[in-house]
Amino acid sequence: MLLSSFAVSPARGFHSTLSARITLHDEDHTCSVFVLYALPPSVIVDRHELVDHGIEFELWGESNLELPVFAVSQTNTSLLLSARPLVPHLNEVLVEVPIHARYGVPLRGSMPRRLIEIPPPTCIRACPQSPMTVDVSTSEPPLNQSAMLRPYSHFLVSQFHAVPAAKLDVPVGSLDDLPLVEAGTVVVVLAAFLWLVYRSWMCSSKLQSRHFIDKRG
Repeated sequence: MLLSSFAVSPARGFHSTLSARITLHDEDHTCSVFVLYALPPSVIVDRHELVDHGIEFELWGESNLELPVFAVSQTNTSLLLSARPLVPHLNEVLVEVPIHARYGVPLRGSMPRRLIEIPPPTCIRACPQSPMTVDVSTSEPPLNQSAMLRPYSHFLVSQFHAVPAAKLDVPVGSLDDLPLVEAGTVVVVLAAFLWLVYRSWMCSSKLQSRHFIDKRG
């Protein structure tokens, strides 16, 4: 197995797609290929979105999609995907995963940004029996908790250290804007409070007028 390309597109913004292209050389077609991602806490994977894309997967990690990065556990999320060739018996697999970025820690400066590094995936070839290749395999699954790997008895794990990490460039809040935001929040809350007081006074005045008219009638 050879990871021929790994990228994130678009490379800027909160919503992107990870693409990993894997070339298979003289593969045993009785085996299956899986891709294992170790995603940093800044990256969100929506399990419902994966289901909508028809992706067979298992996911271990933070499940709350709304929290900012500083409010979640600083451990990686593990994502195991079943990878199938683009065409049956074609020796190439393209794996695309929709991802999203969490809101990051605010920084100083005008329009600050941060880079999220996403390491290349680990590729796993899983076979129901010892594969008919010269590659060294193991009978120990790389993930003991995986139900997808349970039917297989032999595994070949390939890690592509030569492939660079993908980098996602996302904007973050600016601490320089904090005084303006705080002042604006106070003004908006005060204006809303005064509007509620005014509307309450108007309603009370109308009710008193009607009550006075009813008593005179």
